[in-house]
Amino acid sequence: MARIPDNFVQDLLARTDVVELINARVALKKTGRNYSACCPFHQEKSPSFTVAPDKQFYYCFGCGASGNAVGFLMEYERLSFPEAVKQLADKAGVEVPRENDHHSAQSAAQKSALQQMYDLLARAELFFRQQLKNAPERKVAVDYLKGRGLSGEIAARYGLGFAPPGFDNLINALSLDQAGLQRAEEVGLLVRREDTGRVYDKFRERITFPIRDSRGRVIGFGGRLLGDGKPKYLNSPETPVFHKGRELYGLWEWRQSRDKNNLLFVVEGYMDVIALAQHGIDNVVATLGTATTAEHAEKLFKQVDEVVFCFDGDVAGRRAAWRALESTLPVLEDGKQARFLFLPDGEDPDSVVRTQGREALLAMAADAPGLADYLFSHLSEGLNTNSVDGRARLARLALPMIRLPRGDFYRSLLRKELASLTRLDESELSMLAEEPQAPPSAAAETQPPHGQHDYYGQVPPDYDSAPPWLEAENAYAEHTPQQPSQQRTAKRSRPAPSQQSRRLRLSLVERLLLILIQHPEVLTDCPLPAGVEELQEPQMDVLVQVIDLLLEQPDLPGAALLGGLMAMDQGELIAEVIRQSEQVQPDPEACLNDWRGGVTELEVRWLEQCIDQAHHSEAPDIHLLADLNKQLAAARQHQRRRLD
Repeated sequence: MARIPDNFVQDLLARTDVVELINARVALKKTGRNYSACCPFHQEKSPSFTVAPDKQFYYCFGCGASGNAVGFLMEYERLSFPEAVKQLADKAGVEVPRENDHHSAQSAAQKSALQQMYDLLARAELFFRQQLKNAPERKVAVDYLKGRGLSGEIAARYGLGFAPPGFDNLINALSLDQAGLQRAEEVGLLVRREDTGRVYDKFRERITFPIRDSRGRVIGFGGRLLGDGKPKYLNSPETPVFHKGRELYGLWEWRQSRDKNNLLFVVEGYMDVIALAQHGIDNVVATLGTATTAEHAEKLFKQVDEVVFCFDGDVAGRRAAWRALESTLPVLEDGKQARFLFLPDGEDPDSVVRTQGREALLAMAADAPGLADYLFSHLSEGLNTNSVDGRARLARLALPMIRLPRGDFYRSLLRKELASLTRLDESELSMLAEEPQAPPSAAAETQPPHGQHDYYGQVPPDYDSAPPWLEAENAYAEHTPQQPSQQRTAKRSRPAPSQQSRRLRLSLVERLLLILIQHPEVLTDCPLPAGVEELQEPQMDVLVQVIDLLLEQPDLPGAALLGGLMAMDQGELIAEVIRQSEQVQPDPEACLNDWRGGVTELEVRWLEQCIDQAHHSEAPDIHLLADLNKQLAAARQHQRRRLD
């Protein structure tokens, strides 16, 4: 008889927030770290039903009902175990696998392999912590941490450790056999040389920061280099237990503290999290070397009602802030709030609290613009909103975005604010929302780098937003309140979150990759400018490899091309991009136009990167900077001319 694998159920529970699940059926009230309500399983007048978000568990002190997300669905909706798992899987957007009884041994082996990974990472954490106390070379690490103002108590709370110099300290300490060496390589503790096959410690001469999941298990490490060299910060790679786009550094530690804030700060580095905790600000988390994702935003707003994103005020910081806004906007519900704090040049949260005190940072956060203010001010950059053309442009830019929040009242308030800014009434905005948008005007929307004025003499196009040929639903459609039974039916029939949102989140590089795969002839008309392949953007290496393949074999048949792409190391990523084929226009001429615009935007980003690197070099070359700025001006001028 077919059965559901245990490891799948455990992974599904890890993806499910029991608070969100129960709150959709029973109104919960936050009481300290937990949530409470009158028990849905027996009659009572005062609440005795408790839901613990950190344990992902519910318990009733009155009747003794208890369990996890699957158990709640089985009890509340009278479902069988497979039916409850199926409902959670549909919500998570995954298929329920089945296995025959003779596969149970394989499932147990997989579960055992994962547990071995967790055990190995826990042993590594213990080793690093011991080295911070006992290693002969520990003084440089201790002096660094003390120099940053960190006490031993704070270092212990966050499990800081030390990876001493040398290539085999961890290998020797863990006494790994051949299977253990392979497992340690899988979880990112060891690195293997391709030429000799020798394995060695990944983290060397670094402060180590253990990264924990929501259950407190170590799933990876960050490392800060002591002394000269690069990279300054090093993270564990993606592994079976560690996914950067899902995890937030410091979240588990905050949950364990007694802090009861209904607000979380999101910063960019481990040291910022720990330094703020040292100064009494415990409610701080950090992304792990990646932009804020939709999964990050979901996780943040499951914990608190308000999130303050802290970024540098430079071009890179503002670009990261805009991506955070794009990820946050679709998950905003009524009662949730996001703010965007841009720090002065040369400052980070750590330096602010050390030089000005915690109150200064809290005051900055209180004065930081909210999401709506940042959204409209960002979209208005380069627009003359005193002119009819400028206001019309703003309306076109904002309309696809203000429909995204989940909260009905939030969407309504955004509509009213846009109506005020554009001097249109809501009925006129509604008419604009219903009109089909022409690709050229829609392609130029949303994420302009701060301070740049292009595209119709205003702002450059955002190739990280939804493509122009995706029609936006009407943001002004009349909303009819549903009865609870209707809401439940609607929730079950709604496409899974991953199916709804994934098609809106292709990055610029991924979109260009998709165009190139479907229309390789665009490369002949518009090749990638020299040097752009060095742009530090996610998946840029994949795009360059595909371009190299097409240049080497320009007459490769379509089937052979797909076969070659799938054979690459990044074949799974390419397959995922190909699944988004509806995001490419069928018209070859339109695709060529989009490709040209995207390549120009890559060139602009690369030149900005070169200028930033030149500015931060030990001896900035004035002539080089002048030449780079000249090239950047020419690239931006090219953007303007394309649509003039």
